Amino acid sequence: MKTEILRKVLAGLTVTTIFGILVACGKNAEQAATEVSEATEAVSEVAEATTEVAETAGEEMMSLEEQIQAVQDTLVFMGGLKTGDDAAKDIEIAMFRNDQGDIIYIYVEDGHLDYGMWTTEDATTADGKPYSKLIGGEKEYGYYFNEDLVTGIIVDADGTVYDAVELDETVSRELVSKTLGG
Repeated sequence: MKTEILRKVLAGLTVTTIFGILVACGKNAEQAATEVSEATEAVSEVAEATTEVAETAGEEMMSLEEQIQAVQDTLVFMGGLKTGDDAAKDIEIAMFRNDQGDIIYIYVEDGHLDYGMWTTEDATTADGKPYSKLIGGEKEYGYYFNEDLVTGIIVDADGTVYDAVELDETVSRELVSKTLGG
């Protein structure tokens, strides 16, 4: 609506200006009217094209929330773990599969966020517990889910092992939003 009004005002001002210039240059009124009519059509075409571009841009521009939701819609939650309340460090790890089949890991340690499509490698803790080592982030981390799939361990970059409990999907998706600037 605003764009349409702007287009009409622009066309009106252009026509008035062109008519005035032509008359001032000694054109007779009939010649001036013909040239103004042609100029008006050209201005209208430009204004319509501008309106279409503005409307298309408005439709294509997504808010940050919409962009984040669009990414969230492509991710399948695979699981998450966090250290318990009594742990020396606050660590969360979440895993998602994207629409290309890649697994995306998000690791947060005491508020520091690290994430990416990391590779994994089988590893063993000093006391013989198997875990998946995450390679490719700022540092190397690890995790392991117990058979119940709601408990396990988290291994920090120093190799310290922490007992872990389930990190629910809602909190995990909040981590996704943080990675996207939300």
